[in-house]
Order: sequence, then structure tokens, then C-alpha cells
Amino acid sequence: MQVNSKKLKKDLEKIVGKNYVFVDKPTAFAYAKDTMPWKVRQHNIPYAVVRPCDSAEISEILKYASNREIPVHIHGSGTSLVGLGRPKTNCIVLDMGRLTDLEIYPERGYFEVGAGYHIGKLRKKLLSHNALLPAFPGSEPVATIGGLISVNTSAHGVDATLFKPGDFVLGLEVVLPTGEILRTGTESIRRPAGIELTRFFVGSEGLLCVICKVRMRLVSHPHLRNIMACFKDTESILDTVVAMYREGIPTPMFFEYLDEKASRIGFSAVGLEEPEGAVALITVSSSTGVGADEKARVFLEFLERQKPLSARIVEDDSEWDLIWRSRSEAGNYLYRLGTTFGSEITVRVDMLKEAFREAREIILNLDSYKGNEFFSFGHIGAPTMHAYAFVRAKDLPDETTIAIANEVREKTEALNIKYGGCGGEWGLTAQRVEFLKKKYGSDYYNLLVKLKKVLDPANILNRGNLEGWM
Repeated sequence: MQVNSKKLKKDLEKIVGKNYVFVDKPTAFAYAKDTMPWKVRQHNIPYAVVRPCDSAEISEILKYASNREIPVHIHGSGTSLVGLGRPKTNCIVLDMGRLTDLEIYPERGYFEVGAGYHIGKLRKKLLSHNALLPAFPGSEPVATIGGLISVNTSAHGVDATLFKPGDFVLGLEVVLPTGEILRTGTESIRRPAGIELTRFFVGSEGLLCVICKVRMRLVSHPHLRNIMACFKDTESILDTVVAMYREGIPTPMFFEYLDEKASRIGFSAVGLEEPEGAVALITVSSSTGVGADEKARVFLEFLERQKPLSARIVEDDSEWDLIWRSRSEAGNYLYRLGTTFGSEITVRVDMLKEAFREAREIILNLDSYKGNEFFSFGHIGAPTMHAYAFVRAKDLPDETTIAIANEVREKTEALNIKYGGCGGEWGLTAQRVEFLKKKYGSDYYNLLVKLKKVLDPANILNRGNLEGWM
């Protein structure tokens, strides 16, 4: 497709103003990148980056693009871990960063927020109303609420306790690819029964619409208690998770783990004494302080029946902050000192140990690269575990990087199919198209394609993600 960049810039400036359209190469290149460890290619670089302020301007941009069949890529913060953040074809990048309106209505029981509002900032605003944002992405300081709802990820949180963010969404303001503005849902805190478009658009990953504004129910912030337990190995933690569900133990809000290597690295990085074995980090919640105390006591008794090396309630908040930071520092170590290839393994609970063992064998015996290291940590109570291939080099040839990433993805996704699981955190399109086909079959995938065509006949929104392009 031939696009005259000068004319495109002028046309877009008529919609959003001269200060909010960019066609220079440095800006275009910056928006072509994402967290994937391989280089940008020419087809990833956008024609223009545009920063609208509301749904009306987005509507005009999409009408313009749809009529000319120019692809449009939606950009929140670009932190997706499955390639959703990188344009798959030359396009207009729609940067949602100016949509940052926030209105909190305690008397109505909900808040309304623009799609570009950062999660970390939103959490602080809600806390002043004793409200909880029920999602905890690792990229919280920069992640946006629009991206979070588009993927419908609870991230660190245990779904059985927190549910998904979409379960708290009361309504949306969206723009369809052909420019129509829709407002869905209700201003009552009781969600509609029956067929309703809010649930259809939540989790659609920018394939069917542009989410501009989100209305979410205010959730009372619970009282929290924190527990740390050390086990002889990671498999003992997996056994504990299985026992938790088997025995009907009330699930915690968080149940993280770090394997034997990751725990030593993470604790050392924050200045804590290195633990023995693998570590479980658990947060229980209740509507009252007394309830939280009782729930922590019950959970600690359950843990002690699993014969850990040690287990205790962490009373000091500053100590817990360091312990919790060890989880992110373990990840920072991997990404800072080498090249890391991750996976999301979310299998049937009773198959956790089998899946973990196979994942470890996969990572340590890659065909595409010899000599990498195996690390594992994740939101195991959800349950999600991340098996990482860590290469102590940052200058791998691009073809090697892509080969490793593809092999890790393909073989660990096969475990999700084998053991009854599915991606619960990172989304399902872009690099996971083949997984969708293998997991659910061609009829399922073809229906997704048909649904997109109904709403997006020119296939402009996030073109390439549903096709599995890189």
C-alpha cells in the first residue's frame, strides 16, 4: 500500500491538531518496538502516530482509515508479553495516552476512567475511597486500564478470589472500526442479564473495537495478611496448590512462587538473607481485620500440614515490601543480564507437577539453542507458572532469537493443550494463533475471523494479530 505521509499528516492534523500527529522516523521507530527480544522490521514501522483526546476524534480517525483501508494499531503502553504491542504492518498508531479522564462516584458505586489512565495511578486514586482495583499487572506503573480490559487479565491475582477485571466492568464506551461510537452496559451496579455487548468487547484485544472509557464497580478494599513459606523444592509448592483446591481451603488473593534459583537471586537483590529452597508468597484477604487474622491463621495451619521448611505470617509491612519486591527483582535479573524467553503455562490444577516437569525438560533441551538456564516463577495459586529459558547473552543473532522464542512458545503451549489449560494472563492472539487452532479447532478460529469481518470489514484494527504475523 502506498501512503503519502505528508498528506496523511495533514489529514490527521485536521482531526486532532498539529501537536498530536507525528511522522518523524525516531517516533515511528519507538512505536514499532515492544517487549519481544527481536529487532524491528520495516513492516513494523508506522506511517504516523496520532494522539486523539476522546472518542469523537477516534471515530473520525477510524472513518478516515477504514475508507482508505489503512491499518490502525492501538497503543496503550506496549507492555504485552505476547507480541500484541508491536504493529504487524505499516499503519497509523493510535496512542491512547491522552484519554485520562477519571470520575469516581461513591454514591453510585462505580468509577469511570479513560482508557489511557495508568494502573498504578488509578490504584492510588481508588485507595483514597477505600476501593480496590482487582488486577495487578507487573507493569503497573506504565500499564493502562484500556490495555488491561482489552486483555482481561487479573495478572498476579488469583482468579478464584478476585475473578477477572471484566467481571467488574459495568459498561464501556467504544469506537467500532468503521467509526460508530457505542456506549454499552448500565449505570446500575447490577449488570445486565442476557445478551449484552460489554462482555463481548472485554478481552477482545483491540480486534473488534477501540475501548475509550471504562465504567467499573467500586470494590471495597479488603484487609490483608501476608505469609511467606519456604519449601525444599518447587514441586512441593505445586503439591501445596493442588492440596489447597482439593481440600477446599479458601483461596488467597495472591499465591506467588519463586523456584530455588529465582528465590536466591530475588532475595539477595533486595538485601534479604537468601532462603533455603523455593519460596511461596501468599496474601489472604477479608472484609475485616479480625477475619483476615483468622484466615491467615487457617491458611498457615494448612501450610504447616504440607511440611514446609518454614512458614510464618509476616507482620512487618516494610519487611513484606522487600519480600514481595524479590519477585520482581528476580525477573529484572533475567531481563537485565541476558536474553529471556518466557512462557505462560496455565494448566488443570491437578496436572501442575506433570506440566512443570515437562516444561523444565523442554527449556533445558531446546533444539534451537544449547546451554541456556531454566528459571521458574509465577502466580501459581491462579494457577499460572512461567518457565523461562535464560541465555547469558544480549547480542544473539536475530534468527536465533526468533527460533528460541518460537520453540519455547510452541512447546509450552502444547502443555496447555495436553493438560487442559489456556492462557489466563497474557492474551491469546498475535503469537498464539496456532495455539487457538490446535486447542479449539479450525471452526472456532474461523468464527473469530468472521466475527472480526462483520465489525471490521476492511480489517484495519490491529491487523496481523489475528493472523499471527510478526
